[in-house]
Amino acid sequence: MSERILAGRYRLEERIGEGGMGSVYRALDLRTGQDVAVKLLRRKLCEREHSRRRFAREARAAGLLDHPGIVRILDHGQDDRPFLVMELLEGISLRRHVRRAKPSPAELLELMAQIADAMSHAHSRGIIHRDLKPDNVYVAPDGRVKVLDFGLARMLRIPELSALTRSGTALGTCSYMAPEQAAGKEADERSDLYAVGVMLYEFLCGMVPFSADEPASVLYMQVHQAPEPPRAVNPDLPCDVENLILCLMDKDPARRPASARILAMEMRRIAARLRGEILPAPVAAGSVESAESTLIFTANRLPSPALPTVRPAPGSPFSEGDRVCLLTADLPGLSRLGLDRSPLEVSAMMADLSGELEEALRAHSGRLLERHGTRIVAAFAGREPGLRAVQAVGRMRARVQSLLRRYALTPPPALSAGIFGGSLPPRAPGDSWEEMARKELMHGAQRLEMLAREHPDATLICAESLDDRVPVQPLRTLFVRGRRDPVQIFRVVDA
Repeated sequence: MSERILAGRYRLEERIGEGGMGSVYRALDLRTGQDVAVKLLRRKLCEREHSRRRFAREARAAGLLDHPGIVRILDHGQDDRPFLVMELLEGISLRRHVRRAKPSPAELLELMAQIADAMSHAHSRGIIHRDLKPDNVYVAPDGRVKVLDFGLARMLRIPELSALTRSGTALGTCSYMAPEQAAGKEADERSDLYAVGVMLYEFLCGMVPFSADEPASVLYMQVHQAPEPPRAVNPDLPCDVENLILCLMDKDPARRPASARILAMEMRRIAARLRGEILPAPVAAGSVESAESTLIFTANRLPSPALPTVRPAPGSPFSEGDRVCLLTADLPGLSRLGLDRSPLEVSAMMADLSGELEEALRAHSGRLLERHGTRIVAAFAGREPGLRAVQAVGRMRARVQSLLRRYALTPPPALSAGIFGGSLPPRAPGDSWEEMARKELMHGAQRLEMLAREHPDATLICAESLDDRVPVQPLRTLFVRGRRDPVQIFRVVDA
């Protein structure tokens, strides 16, 4: 190779990018006269077998794909260093595009649907990206999206290349990594969809859902902590978009969309609704894909209008200094059941389930704050809030299990619940005590509900919410955001 020519064919003209693995150059293919991009492995990485294999894997993975939303690999080889030859892209990264264009939620969903289309193609070829992030997506001047960098791809159909990554090793970029990846478990197609949810969260809320000084702390949060609800960060966010983000970021892969194709369909439906359009169903009613799509997205978010900010009504039971309890409850196993049901039956079941959950709250004077599919958040204030929250959970459990048995969903999925309470700080005039409770207590309630999933049909409650008439067993202590000392957690007996 001469100083500026690779393999006697590619003349490097200018460096146009820099990454962790190497530099990218604009080059001229002397054989075809075509402008191309050439990626050269860093010189110091050439001595590492793992780096050379990762570089080769990127070439092999992208070479198996043929989709307008995925960068094309034209050639690869070895001169003094390994290199890849790719199509030359005109445009900017997705991150820079969003910062410049400031797309509306509907416009952003259309962009992200293109990424889902590209991932659907890759997944159909047995390839999982595992490192989706804004810097690995380019947007052309005409708005078309290109997904790059398959260096961490897992190839299900090529075992010898899949085995290059060791089991028990977390791979990817921490902020966009699915919980199963962060825990060192195998990633699948739904791990890429989690990353799409994180990107949506970041662009619409102005920050990634989990951040910390140390990567290990971010990995821990990916596995163990629920994200702050997007509308708590951006109150102007449409409810449908928040529901979609929370569905994509569910800790349990089984509760995320079943495929990238279904995700793309749902994104375009929501975008159309935000624009005021009405679209026909894209698949025939009763088809397998229609039933699957309906179950995944209705099971994870019961249809409901955006909840307005609740203002204290005359005669509100809340007084300054009173204890307040926040309840978070969910049926995390529901989406695994009933995939053989028709869309109409699934819709009817979810509507009935919604009614049962809300009736149990009303029976014990609980105030519904938000609902994301089978997950609900409610506030209890005034007299005996902890006792009423426990009683509401017991009523939910009995009525929901009875309902799901009627639909022949056996065994009915367990209901997990967390009750977290405390005294609220003084309110400014016009402030809602419900919104203050959400701000002060939400993190604790979410932590308890996630912990309750480890104990089937469990209700966990903090010491400050206890009532003498609630039978409990000590479980553990837990550090909760906003509390200096660890909080004692109990499991309710026979709730």
